[in-house]
Amino acid sequence: MTPGKPETPDGPAADAQALASGLEAAVDELRRAARILITTHINPDGDAIGSSLGLMHLLRAAGKDVVVASHDGYGGRYGFLPGAEEIVRFPAGTFDLGVAVDCGNVDRVGSVKDSLLASGKVMRIDHHAVGDPFGDVEYLDTSAAAVGEMIAALAPGLEVRISREAGQCLLASIVEDTRCFQFESVSPRTLRICAELVDAGADLHDVIQNLFWRNSAGAVRMVGRCLEDFRLEFGGKLAWAMASLEDFRRYQAIAEDMDDVAHELLSIEGVEVALLLREAEADHRVSLRSRNFVDVAGIAREFGGGGHLRAAGCRISKSPEALRSLLDSIGSRLNNS
Repeated sequence: MTPGKPETPDGPAADAQALASGLEAAVDELRRAARILITTHINPDGDAIGSSLGLMHLLRAAGKDVVVASHDGYGGRYGFLPGAEEIVRFPAGTFDLGVAVDCGNVDRVGSVKDSLLASGKVMRIDHHAVGDPFGDVEYLDTSAAAVGEMIAALAPGLEVRISREAGQCLLASIVEDTRCFQFESVSPRTLRICAELVDAGADLHDVIQNLFWRNSAGAVRMVGRCLEDFRLEFGGKLAWAMASLEDFRRYQAIAEDMDDVAHELLSIEGVEVALLLREAEADHRVSLRSRNFVDVAGIAREFGGGGHLRAAGCRISKSPEALRSLLDSIGSRLNNS
């Protein structure tokens, strides 16, 4: 240490210091703003919608004027969350602060980007390990199992109590992003926060029923169709399947109905990576999951996507060459493991 020069923390101490600084900066900006826009990434999942709505309820309790906007509006799957019916696609007016949650890249907010960037200040709240910095304030915590954890941590600084409505939304955020607490991202802090949310009135049974036990008959048939034709490669370490547009139309299913497929594939003994291709009009949506050691976020980044160490996604073209390139990228990691 240089005499007279303060020591700079590193490792866990530096991470804790950065997290505390980001949390404090986020609270300061949220308290300062009067009218706030909240948005999230395209094709929003339960963490995106749950954390957005949870933050909305906290800020309204603090007396703020809040609008939640999403490129996709709100999906029927998350319609049970308090306030979901208020989500708009095109926010009107101007905002003192625009907040992007669960979003590692400003372009990922889609059609809400212009409104977000036109806000007086822009804040990013995220738990992804990789992202492109944007905005005036970044509140980041890669140790959080879901952004819902991070939103719950804002309540004391905002001097508000977590209501039943906020708790229900934040609990849904955490439950879906951990798939009912199955992933290694779940920490003692995660479980303590969830207990606090239940104490606030959130209904864990209701959240689980709505997120995982409300599938249509067509969705179940579609999942069965995918699982019937899955393939094993690289010595049984990769399992992959494809959901075609024809099958989506035949079974009247939607992309979100396929969320269980990758997890079912990953449950096969010996499989380290599961891959699901969901055909869209212009390309394939890719879902990647890994069991123990493959960094699927790194694979996704090669193809313009991102995510977490064990769960990630991207898009590829429909060409056989694009698929082969993706498979080869997965295979190289499996062969080097």
